[in-house]
This record gives sequence, structure tokens and C-alpha cells, in this order.
Amino acid sequence: MDVVATGGAKNHSGLPASPSTRNDRATPMNATSTANLPATYVRLVLTAFFWAGVFHVGQIAVQLMSPFATAAWRFLIAGLVFVPVVKALEGWDWDSLRRNAPVLVAMSFVGVLGFNVSLFYGLQHTSPVNAALIVGVNPPLTAVLSALVGRQRPTPGQVLGLLLGMAGVAVVVSHGSWRALASLQLQGGDAWVLCGALCWALYTVTAQRFLKGISPVQVAGSTVFGGGVMLAVAALFIAPDFPTLPTPAGWLAVASMALFGSVIAYLWWNGGVKVVGATQAAICMNFVPLFSALIGVLRGHPLLGSQMAGAALIIAGVLVAALLPARVARPSPALAATR
Repeated sequence: MDVVATGGAKNHSGLPASPSTRNDRATPMNATSTANLPATYVRLVLTAFFWAGVFHVGQIAVQLMSPFATAAWRFLIAGLVFVPVVKALEGWDWDSLRRNAPVLVAMSFVGVLGFNVSLFYGLQHTSPVNAALIVGVNPPLTAVLSALVGRQRPTPGQVLGLLLGMAGVAVVVSHGSWRALASLQLQGGDAWVLCGALCWALYTVTAQRFLKGISPVQVAGSTVFGGGVMLAVAALFIAPDFPTLPTPAGWLAVASMALFGSVIAYLWWNGGVKVVGATQAAICMNFVPLFSALIGVLRGHPLLGSQMAGAALIIAGVLVAALLPARVARPSPALAATR
């Protein structure tokens, strides 16, 4: 299991290591990272729970304001909250932010603007449970993109996992109807959500592959703040209701999504990617459809057989894509000790 070295490497004197000795790519997990594994996975699972809640709260929010206004208010609030949070946790590292600025801007575009606009537009035309199930295809997408961007051929397990995940999506969006699937009668909302899943896979892989010498806290704070600015500027031209302040119910919806689904979730997600890697972190996205289905049942939504079947296929795809390659690639303890 690999992790990305996103913090600045130092030599024994405490000074930054030279470029020739710094390893910003994936490195074997050290003892400290291993000790943090349980807490890391707990945070990743809780992140999935928060995002599952966003599907339901977001569906309520888009009935009160436009999708662009919903996303803009959510991330404007989250970005403003991040300013003192990052300062309190470790201070803003302007040098690392400048070095990684092009990558961070790209991540803000795909992981904040792209993902959330796709999600909220999709929620206008599909159910929260369906949306969460479709996003469940993200892990195998992340696994394949991670292999491709890292110039590695996808393993058979990753290819099979992607196929299983896509089969699960097909079952969900077709409601188990082969006739609907054959005629490609997909709902517009489902297509938007699937586009959002691709955006999030790109966000995760970009963080692992291209960021160098920057902490997860800096990544989360800068991308959320930058994405909030992008959304606000776009909303001024696209969402006529954006300058109008949300209703009290709208404020409650966007504030809860900003705090739990943006500030805490983005912090924990980027921290998890650093510790366990993109593919292993993405497997926890598997819990999003499960949590969303449970929340949906509590809200009175029916749990359809096609949704359960689709979830089973997506879960199988996640496990095959993320766990099988890890078992094949993991070195033996004796070999690891010699490195």
C-alpha cells in the first residue's frame, strides 16, 4: 500500500532535502502512517456519511434555490471558514501554494466547481439514493485513472472492477429494465451525476500524482476557497437568484453542507489520500450509496430491488479494483524490511 509524500521532505539536519533526494511520489507506508490507519479509515468512512447526507440535504436545497446558487453559497461559506481553520491548524504556507498553484486551480475547477455543479443539477432530476449509487462508480474510475496517469497499465482487477461498477450504474439508472438500457433511455440527472463522479476521480488522482511538498490541510483549504470563488463568479452570470440571500431553510441547508460536506470532509479526504493513497481512499466512497440508502429509508423513500442489485455490483467492483491489486503488489515483510 502506497502513500503520497505531500509534505516537504527534510534531511537529518532539519533542512529541506534537495530535489535529487526528495521523493514526492508514492513511498512505502512508514510506521507512523501504519499507526494512524484505523483513525484514517474512520475519518474516511465518516466523510462518506457526510457526503451521503449532502445528497439528501442538497435535494432539499435545490428546491429552494438554483443548483449554481446552492453550490456557490455552500463553498463560499466553506471557503471563508477554511481561512481561520488553516491558520489555526498550521498557518498558510504561501511558498507551497505558489509552487502548486496551477495544479490547485485545476483541482478547484474539477473537484469543487465541476463535481458540485454536476451533482446539484443531477439532484433536480434524480433521487438522492440513485445519485449516491451512481457516484459509487468513483472508486474503480479512480483506480484506473490513477494507473493511467501514473503511466502504469491497469491491472486485470482494476479493469474488472470498472466493468462491475459500470454494470451497477446501468442497473440503477435503468431501474433493472433491459429494454430501457438497450434503448439508452437514461435520465438527464443520472448523466449529470456520473459526470460529477468522473470529476471527483480526477480531483483525487491529481492530488496524488501532481502535488509536491504541500500538506493536505493546505490542499483542502486552497481548493475549497478557490472553488468557492469560481462558483460565485459563475453564479453571478448563470444563476439570477444568487445575489438574493437564501431563506432560513436554505441557510440551514447550505451551512450544514458547508461545514460537514466541505470543511470537515475535504480535510479528512485529502488527509486520507496522503496516508493510504488514491485507490484505497476511493474505496471508502463505497459507503456513500449505502449510507444514502439508509438515510433515504428513514426519509420514507422506497428501497428498490434494482438499487440493491446495483449497489451490490458497485461494491463488488470497488473490492476487486482496490483490494485485489493491493494484495498482488504488497511486498512481503522480509522484502519491505530490506528497503
